[in-house]
Amino acid sequence: MNSYELFQPELVSGEKIMWTGQPHLKIFSRGDILFIPASLLWGGIASLFGSLFFLTFSPIFIVIGAFFVFAALYFVFGRFIYKIWKQKRTYYAVTDKRILIITRGWKKNVQTVFIDTVPAVNKSIGSSGRGSLRFGNTSFWASLSENTGLDFMATGYGTQAPQFYNIDDAQRVYDIIVELRQRLRKDSS
Repeated sequence: MNSYELFQPELVSGEKIMWTGQPHLKIFSRGDILFIPASLLWGGIASLFGSLFFLTFSPIFIVIGAFFVFAALYFVFGRFIYKIWKQKRTYYAVTDKRILIITRGWKKNVQTVFIDTVPAVNKSIGSSGRGSLRFGNTSFWASLSENTGLDFMATGYGTQAPQFYNIDDAQRVYDIIVELRQRLRKDSS
């Protein structure tokens, strides 16, 4: 199924797709500067204490030890596997009215935002032209864990704005959205 077919059931009457894409596979994110050393430290400590809990032969300590070991494995390795799995199943679209993000994991998750209600469009584009677009503002702590496989850690720091992560030709997509925002604002006034 191509991107256009995937988004067709989500379109409202008369809505037209202007652009579709997927994230370019990228393992490391900005937040990994902090999370990689922290996860290695956590992994070492959890492995040590998990091993000690296994030596007690007490069922409750074995369960606690297993939890810490599995959490450490996720923080050190598993989050990267999850991140790649999620990127391969994420699709982006810009229509003449909305921004849509579909993630097809264990269930289909659809995130939409009307272009004329987006408070800000923030861009971060590298020299290759590949970059990310964020539709709205996010707190520093929430943005630090974005796209790291540890997104759940930001739940206490406010909502995360919808974002197109690591897309090719990000400037062109940004220009499409800015032009649509200007046209929609002009039409409404």
